[in-house]
Amino acid sequence: MTKTSDSIKRFVTQYIAPLLLLFAGVAIVASFGKRKVVSDDSLSIDDTPVVHVQTVGPYDSAVIIEADGLVVPFREIQLATQVSGIVLEKSSNCRAGNEVQKGQELFKIDPTDYEIELRKCETQLDQSKIELDELSLDIDNTVKLLELAQADSDLQKKEVDRLEEIATKVVIPQSDIDRAKRTFLTAEQNRQQLDNQQRSLAQRRYRLSNSVKLAEIQVERAKLDLQRTTINSTVSGRIVREVVEQDSFAQKGSTLVVIQDHSRAEVRCKIRISDLEWITGERVEVDQSGGSLGNLNVDVIYRTENSREECLWLGRLERFDGEGVESDTHMLPVRVVIDEPQRSDAAPGPKRIVRGMYVTVRITGKKQDNLVTVPASALRLNTRTSHRLWRVDGAVPTKNSDGQMLSGELQKITGFRLIRPVINSETGIRDSWIVDPAESDLRPGDTITISNPQGYPKGLQGGMMVDYVTQSQLLESTNNSATDQGGANE
Repeated sequence: MTKTSDSIKRFVTQYIAPLLLLFAGVAIVASFGKRKVVSDDSLSIDDTPVVHVQTVGPYDSAVIIEADGLVVPFREIQLATQVSGIVLEKSSNCRAGNEVQKGQELFKIDPTDYEIELRKCETQLDQSKIELDELSLDIDNTVKLLELAQADSDLQKKEVDRLEEIATKVVIPQSDIDRAKRTFLTAEQNRQQLDNQQRSLAQRRYRLSNSVKLAEIQVERAKLDLQRTTINSTVSGRIVREVVEQDSFAQKGSTLVVIQDHSRAEVRCKIRISDLEWITGERVEVDQSGGSLGNLNVDVIYRTENSREECLWLGRLERFDGEGVESDTHMLPVRVVIDEPQRSDAAPGPKRIVRGMYVTVRITGKKQDNLVTVPASALRLNTRTSHRLWRVDGAVPTKNSDGQMLSGELQKITGFRLIRPVINSETGIRDSWIVDPAESDLRPGDTITISNPQGYPKGLQGGMMVDYVTQSQLLESTNNSATDQGGANE
């Protein structure tokens, strides 16, 4: 009996109990997974599309164009020697990186040869002046002799005339008349020789006068060469490269040092061709290489690396840089001139703008009357080079009446031009764009969608729910989406 009861207990424990537990588990799972059936009348499904929209606003300010730029030197002076010789002295301040002032002595060339040359030229000048003085004395003497010869010739002429007159009245020997004529011819010959000598001396005097002038020029040249043995800085600036050292031999025309001019600075930057119209307010021909851009005032901004401080300099958009558009970037290079590279304000940061700084050039263009602003989220890519907008066509409800029904269509708008993004000053995000309506009928006050209209019926004849979203709400939604995405990635 005991064995039979033990067998029954063992059978129940090994077979019956596991089956009961299995059935109980299935029943519990079935009870939790059972769905409650709800009648169709108790649930109202609203399948009306919800369209998030914003209003197109006018852009009443001038177009602000920002371009990245690089500060380059206004001038780099290659200071060269104009005479050759040994470099006897070199200024201790003549080192790369040091500041020099205009007129400061930098080098001294051995002046010995040039001092000797100066003395030689001065001696030649003195000799030429002495010869000229001697010639002047000879000319004066010749003039006096010529006067005496002329008087003698006149006297002999009178004697001949007197004898010929007497011969008409009385008889006189013909030999007396011939002797008088011979004496007259001798006196006339002497006068003519002195006259020729005077002319020759005058020509010689002209030649010696030129010799004196040439000697004076040689003396001036020798003095100039002697002065050039002392080499001074021609500008105030910073030495960027030194070529020769003391005791080196410098050839005439060889570069001694390179000085960067600090009186001005230039910024090399690039803008789009389409920006010219907004900068100048009129069409400018790109082929006006080197032409002026009107000297439009611009701001040159340098941002320090470890802070958000901005250092500001005033500049002028002066001219095109180079010729034409760059083939690789399709941008137009321009030059900005900074007349005052040294800041006078008390703002932190570098006081002087120097070469190599990466800066931002902020150009305020001419004010335009036909521009509008649209949210960046409303723009959809139409083609590779153009965009489109979706406009809600119909009686748009007021801005505060969210949830109203609107019948109408979504119209696609194309043909407008994007000008520049508008950057939010608080967040730094490009939340909207300046748009030129151009050939489109986009106008201020139009209601455009900022949600993706893909999948909407073309007509939406059944109506749509219009949800106005402010820019701050849109920005908050964007930030929240970015935060949620970051949390999901974590």
